[in-house]
Amino acid sequence: MTEDRSTRWILWQRDPKPEARDDRPTGVLWERPDPVAGEGPGALAPSAPGRVRPAPGSGPARAAYEQPAGITQHSGLIAEIIDRRLVEVEFQPVVDVVHDQVVGFEALSRGPRDSPLRAPDRMFAAARAVGRAGELDWICRAEAFRQMLARKMPSSVSLFVNVAADSLIVECPEDLLPVVWEATRKLRVLIEITGEAMSRHPRQVLETVRRARAARWGVAIGEIEFSPAGLGMLPALEPDVVKLDHHLLTYGRAYAGQAMTAVLSEVQHSRATLLVENVEDQSGHLTGRSLGGTYQRGYFHGHPGELPASVPPPKAPIRLREVAEEPELSPWDRAVQAGAHVSSGLSWEEVNGLTPTLAGPVAQANLSPVVAFLLPDNHGWNTEMALLYRVLLARCPLVLVLGSDVAKYSSWRVLGADLPDGHPLLDHGFLVALSPSSALVVMARRQDAVRDLWEVAISENAELARGLLRHTMDVIDVLEGGVRHGARAA
Repeated sequence: MTEDRSTRWILWQRDPKPEARDDRPTGVLWERPDPVAGEGPGALAPSAPGRVRPAPGSGPARAAYEQPAGITQHSGLIAEIIDRRLVEVEFQPVVDVVHDQVVGFEALSRGPRDSPLRAPDRMFAAARAVGRAGELDWICRAEAFRQMLARKMPSSVSLFVNVAADSLIVECPEDLLPVVWEATRKLRVLIEITGEAMSRHPRQVLETVRRARAARWGVAIGEIEFSPAGLGMLPALEPDVVKLDHHLLTYGRAYAGQAMTAVLSEVQHSRATLLVENVEDQSGHLTGRSLGGTYQRGYFHGHPGELPASVPPPKAPIRLREVAEEPELSPWDRAVQAGAHVSSGLSWEEVNGLTPTLAGPVAQANLSPVVAFLLPDNHGWNTEMALLYRVLLARCPLVLVLGSDVAKYSSWRVLGADLPDGHPLLDHGFLVALSPSSALVVMARRQDAVRDLWEVAISENAELARGLLRHTMDVIDVLEGGVRHGARAA
C-alpha cells in the first residue's frame, strides 16, 4: 500500500460534499495532496476508515498513560458517548479587564450529566484507552461550534477550542464536516495547541497552524510552562495568543522564569496577546495585570456554563495576526539587507567548518531552537556537520530541511522537502536556528561555479531568522500542497 503523508490528517482533510464546495474560503487548498511513496519514517498509514495510526517508528514512544482507577470498565459507555455524540460543552468567558467586557469564550468539554465520565479527564482517559481520543476531540470541537453558531454571536467575539495531540493525526468524522465548514466561514476561532502536542507531534502542529492560518483562524499556545519543546517552537509558530497560568506567575517564579521570559519575548516580537488563565481571586487578577495580562480567564471573571443569550461587540477584540506580504527577495538578499556580516572566496569545506563553530553554542543552549537547513545541489555535509546535525536532531523540537535529495531525512520531527531541478535555492546553503533566547543565520551563496567558491553571510538577528524560517515554511508549504501560499495569493 502506498504510504500517505503525515500532513494529510491535520485539519479539514476530507473534501466537503460537492454541493458544499462553493462555501470554501477563497484560495484555501482543502484537497488532500496526492499520495507520495517512501516519504520516510515520519509517514502515517491508515488503519481503519476515519482513523489512522502512526507507522512504526514515526514518532516518540507514546507515554504509558496511567488510567484513573476503574476507567477501563467504561469501554462500553465511552463508545456510546462517541457513537451517539453525547458530549456537552460549557463556556467560560475570556474578559478584557481594561474595558470590563467579554471578548470571547473558552470551550470546555464535558461528558453526559450524571455519568461517571462527566469529568473531561476521565472521559478522555476512557477514550484514549479504546483508541478513540482523537475522534472524541473532534466531536467536542464540533459541538462548541454548533452552540456558538446557534447563538449568532458578534463576529468579533472569539471562541477558543482545544486541539489535542490525538486529533492531530485523526481525520474529522464525516458527519461533523458541515458544522466545521460553517464555523470556518462564520466564527472567529482560535485553536489552542498545548506544549504536549508540540512535544509529541511537532510536524503535525506546524501543519495545523498553517491550515488554521489559511482558514483565517487564530492560533493560541497554552500549557507550555514546563514544555521545552513548546517554548522552543514559540517564535517559529508566531501564535496570536500565548497563555500563562496565573499560578505560575504567583508561585512559580523561582523555577519557571524561563517560561515567563520566553512568553514575554514572543509578546514583544510578534505582538502576540498575553492571556492569563485560572485567575481565581483579586490577587491573581492584579498579578496578571502587572505583566500586561489585560485578557484573563478564570473563576474570578466567570464560571463555565451555557453561552449567554447575547454579548455586545467587544471594544478591543483579541487581535488576530495579519500575515504581511513577504518581499520578493532571495534568502541571500534578505540576509544582506538585514546587515549580515559578509565574507567571500570560501571553499565549501571552509563553509562546512565555519558553521559548526558558530552553531555549537546554539545547539547547547538551555532552550533548543527550531532549525532549518538548506543543502545546495551536489554539496552535502562533512563529518563535523553531520555530527552537528545529529546533536540538533536530538535536542531540537523541529527541524526543516530543503535540498535536492533530502526528503529521506523526514521523521516525526524532521520535515524534509526536495527542491526540483533548477530551483534557484539550489545555489544557496544555510543554517537558520531560532529560539526565544537565541538566533543564528549562516547563509552561503555560490560565488564562482567554476572554482566552486562561496560567499557567506552571518547574523544573529532574530527578525531575520524569523523571516527566513517563514520563507522556508512557505517553500515547503508549496511543495507539500500550497495551503498557506494559496491563501496568501487570494
